[in-house]
Amino acid sequence: MMMTLIMMNFNFNNSLTMINMNKINDLLFILMCNIMMIISILIKFNSNSKFKNKMIMENNTMEMIWTIGPMIIILLISYLSIFTLYMNNEFKINNISIKINGNQWFWSYNYINFNIKFNSYMLINKNFKFNILETDNNLILPINYQILIIISSLDVIHSWTIPSINIKIDAIPNQINNYYLILNKINIL
Repeated sequence: MMMTLIMMNFNFNNSLTMINMNKINDLLFILMCNIMMIISILIKFNSNSKFKNKMIMENNTMEMIWTIGPMIIILLISYLSIFTLYMNNEFKINNISIKINGNQWFWSYNYINFNIKFNSYMLINKNFKFNILETDNNLILPINYQILIIISSLDVIHSWTIPSINIKIDAIPNQINNYYLILNKINIL
């Protein structure tokens, strides 16, 4: 039997932001593995060598390399991640607006464009299929549409999250937080 992501409780990527973040993560993982492999090979062959470098303590070239090398790696990481961070916070023309209010023990949803309102309560069931995330009324999000999520709270601080699309927004009383979102796959979030 072949292992899949869902068997290990990993979520599939359901948003463009999450896909871009995973690509950056994969690239940086490969980069760091290569750096560690090169360093371990250098240490292994340097420790077995009979010849020792007398200039190791005052070698200006080596000091420049191990100062500029990490700077280049940090610039590469920031260059790769700035696009994803910019696209995540870019103002877009939203097709659908969803207002979410956090209440104690339930969430209130309002599709502003369609004038649809409902409350979502956690199901009290002993056989959970999705941990303790099952509710009586689910939020349905369309794919390939720009969605504006407006979130606030009516009583205390809440945290609204969907891990598979890399979204976690704090619902704070008297404060409005928003998030732009585009889903690219049909899935149960």
